[in-house]
Amino acid sequence: MEGEPVFVTYARAPRSGLRVAVGVPFEALTAPVRASVLWFVGLGLALAALAVALALAVARHIAAPLRGLAAQAVALGRGEAVRPLADVPAEIEAVSAELARAAQLQRDRAAERERAAATLREETQRLEVMNRVGLALSSELDRQRLGQAVIEAATRLTGAAYGALFERVPASVDAPERWHLLSLAGAPLESFTRFGLPRATGLFAPTFRADGPVRSDDILADPRYGSLGGMPQGHLPVRSYLALPVVSRTGTTLGALLFGHPEPRRFGDREQTLVAGLAGQAAVALDNAALFESVRRSQDRFAAAVQAVRGVLWTNDAGGRMAGDQPGWSALTGQGPQQYRGYGWAEAVHPDDRAASVEAWNAAVAGRRLFAHEHRVRRHDGIWRTFAIKAVPVVEPDGTLREWVGVHTDITEQRAAEAALRESNDEIQRYAYIVSHDLRAPLVNIMGFTSEIEASRGDIAAALAGHPEAGRIDADLAESLGFIKAAITKMDGLINAILRLSREGRRSFHPEPLDMTAVMHDLADAQRHQAAAAGASVEIGPLPEIVADRVAVGQIFGNLLDNAIKYLEDGRPGRIAVTGAVVEGQAVFRVADNGRGIAASDHARVFELFRRSGRQDRPGEGIGLAHVRTLARALGGQIDLASVVGAGTTFTVTLPLRQP
Repeated sequence: MEGEPVFVTYARAPRSGLRVAVGVPFEALTAPVRASVLWFVGLGLALAALAVALALAVARHIAAPLRGLAAQAVALGRGEAVRPLADVPAEIEAVSAELARAAQLQRDRAAERERAAATLREETQRLEVMNRVGLALSSELDRQRLGQAVIEAATRLTGAAYGALFERVPASVDAPERWHLLSLAGAPLESFTRFGLPRATGLFAPTFRADGPVRSDDILADPRYGSLGGMPQGHLPVRSYLALPVVSRTGTTLGALLFGHPEPRRFGDREQTLVAGLAGQAAVALDNAALFESVRRSQDRFAAAVQAVRGVLWTNDAGGRMAGDQPGWSALTGQGPQQYRGYGWAEAVHPDDRAASVEAWNAAVAGRRLFAHEHRVRRHDGIWRTFAIKAVPVVEPDGTLREWVGVHTDITEQRAAEAALRESNDEIQRYAYIVSHDLRAPLVNIMGFTSEIEASRGDIAAALAGHPEAGRIDADLAESLGFIKAAITKMDGLINAILRLSREGRRSFHPEPLDMTAVMHDLADAQRHQAAAAGASVEIGPLPEIVADRVAVGQIFGNLLDNAIKYLEDGRPGRIAVTGAVVEGQAVFRVADNGRGIAASDHARVFELFRRSGRQDRPGEGIGLAHVRTLARALGGQIDLASVVGAGTTFTVTLPLRQP
């Protein structure tokens, strides 16, 4: 075996330690392997042939079902309907059924997406409608156009066939509450107006009472509708009905929205919610329109009032500086914006009045109070005119001062007339003094001769002794002397009254600060005895302080208290109340009683000299109230009265806080 390849294996003997080797020729080992390989190759070829035969047989059995599955897959991809395969292997049948279910699910989802898209398009359209109507409502201030925009949008959004907006007209002094058709959609106006307003049935009344929404799927079958005979002949066909009140933010009922459709069950929760939203928008818009109308009317009234008083309107900023466009001031003074800006307006004021005007204005601005003043202003033609100025602060709801609004009113002629009147009054007072003084001399003579005649009665009686008419002559003489004395006494009182009035008109006033509450208590204490005798109580509230002549003020209110006590109603406890307040920069005092009262026809007469009202059962000369009015006017104020016979009288005395 020299040179032959062998396969050798060896191992050591465990006991002897010898190595034992065995050699086997390589050929002896590989021959069986080659035989096995050939055998297996042959067997594999046979099995492959068998597999091919079996595969061809199976392919012929499943090819058609697989083609059916492929067609189903293509149809599924196209979104077409897929029918499950029949008479196919169970596995293919299961796959085919799943493909059919997937196709149906895909079609269902496609339909759902289409419905969602349609709903989205519809909601988009509704949102566009809501946005358009919202813009219209926010920018429109005409009620008629507002109502038409609301009812057209609501009719479209709800799918109603008809829609109507009824407006509530509140009750007034001349007319009761009423409703009228403001706007209509889906039908001619005659379709509603010829039948009048909806009747007060159980279906309509809750809406007009603002109880809440009312909805009916079929009003013909609704018992709330038929209580007054059902639908009138010729009325628009209505089955579905929806109505909501239009209520403002303050809870005021402004109107009602009514919708109808000739088919039943057309309105649901969604439509009701949409209409509720529109009703809220409509309420805000109608409120805004009413507010705008009110503001416009107020502006018109204000402009008319300014024109009526021949005033020049101007505005200043919160700090009291003139700014912006001031057409009235420019037209009056000829100043332009650069000239009157800030305090430049003062250059148009008379130099003698300028400093006092600026000082008074700054004080009013600092105190945020009414500004009332007078000064002379140079007109655009160079002529000086006298103006009365009144300005008020305009305050925001949060208390912030926004601006000042003022008016210059030309009172040149008024002041000239007042000066002429004062001069005339002075002349009248001087004349009254002279006349009353001159009347006293003959009155004294009459009084002297009357005393002489009275002293001669005894001599006359003695001379007529035995005469048959002696008694009658003496009685007539005594009566005549009584009449003469009474006339002399009355004449003397009248002359004294004229002299007092004349002296009051010429007297000088000395203004001083007066605590009017204390002054009034002093006057009431001075008449405490008379009040107690008349069973009257005098109540004095807190009164504003003023600067005026103490004597004149005491005479004014002392006279009023005296009259109130003197003319109380018999049999009724007397109550006299004195109150006061500052109104528009002036002190207003009221003396009210529950006495006899003064007839309306005598309200002006009681202030005339020597004129009295009512029963003449109390002493007096008829000069008290004339004296009071004279003093009030002399102090720069006035007196008025309000009275009801049998209920009492209130005298209102208005005086400046500081005597001019």
